[in-house]
Amino acid sequence: MMIRFNLKFAAITAAAAVFSYFLILFLSAGYFNAEIGQLTAGINQKNPKPPIATAVNEDFKLETAAGISIIPAEILRTWVSVYFRDWTQRWEFLVDSDRAGKFLSALARRLDRSPTDARLAVINERLKEIKPAIPGRELNVEKTLVSIFVALNKGNNSAVAVFEEQEPPISLDKLQALGITSRLGGGQSNFAGSPDPRIHNIKIGSIRFNGIIVAPGEEFSFNNWLDEVTASTGYQAELVIKNQKLIPEYGGGLCQVSTTLFRAALAAGLPILERHAHSLPVRYYNPQGFDATIYPGVSDFRFKNDSPGPILIQSEVTGASLSFEIFGQSDGRRVIIDGPHVYDAQPDGSMKTWLRRIITTADGNQSKNTFYSNYKSPSLFPTVRNPLE
Repeated sequence: MMIRFNLKFAAITAAAAVFSYFLILFLSAGYFNAEIGQLTAGINQKNPKPPIATAVNEDFKLETAAGISIIPAEILRTWVSVYFRDWTQRWEFLVDSDRAGKFLSALARRLDRSPTDARLAVINERLKEIKPAIPGRELNVEKTLVSIFVALNKGNNSAVAVFEEQEPPISLDKLQALGITSRLGGGQSNFAGSPDPRIHNIKIGSIRFNGIIVAPGEEFSFNNWLDEVTASTGYQAELVIKNQKLIPEYGGGLCQVSTTLFRAALAAGLPILERHAHSLPVRYYNPQGFDATIYPGVSDFRFKNDSPGPILIQSEVTGASLSFEIFGQSDGRRVIIDGPHVYDAQPDGSMKTWLRRIITTADGNQSKNTFYSNYKSPSLFPTVRNPLE
């Protein structure tokens, strides 16, 4: 099945299990009880207050992977309440782990770092990393809470935050283990001059298709991977072709992504199962006849991985250029693209085109596919703008 390589690679050790049990024991009631485990604080009233009573009056230094983070004393005092219990004649304290946890969760959003995939290229006929993979990190809030409160209980005002390392999904070693050793093909397009919302949508959309692995024999559907196109998924309103009009909708410009991926799949020699040309010529998709429009629920772009092994799709935006690369296991097929060629061009801007792909297999067998496009005059598609613009 198709997968996106964003899995966390973390070993589950016995030590981690012990920590988890320790945390559950302490947090099961929503707070630390001072009479449980390491945080026992029973001290006779004649003796000084427990060390934590003094520690929470000073700022706390939390050593993190990004440097020292200061937890102000006024914050610490909202986490801990120290009191003398008459009926036990002991100093005790309670910890509001919910409030402390929310603070650390907010801190984690600044400290966490997603892993960065390696960028690949073929150099001297060998697949190499042109940008090495970078591990990510994720703050373990529960273990860090334990570290902080154990330190405070001892009267210390510093502790080390606990991070879990996240291995990058895409690295050269992992891909080679899957048999991905060659560049099968690539495609490029240029969106210079696009409005800002269109550029935004292209960048958001291209990220969606970066790092996808398609298993051998499996079909790829652009719409299935695209998922919902709404404001909540990060898209902005921009012009789309709909009902013989150009109207603003969320995700306008995503056809730049499907078009560029179509070009890469074509160059890789993968069977194209579904491809639709736009209704009118669009300058962002020059040369005309080399595009693939999509609209969820209406039109899709699909291809099949008929190569010997899994393929990897990588996307990249550089300036006003979008590129897709497809890597996999080569079976020796050679691809020639003839065109696109324009014919029946009319003064009103309408035109027809054809593009032919010739695939020659390693044993010399040859197959040809021709892709026809019929573009109507742009004058037939009035632009409907948002009245609030």
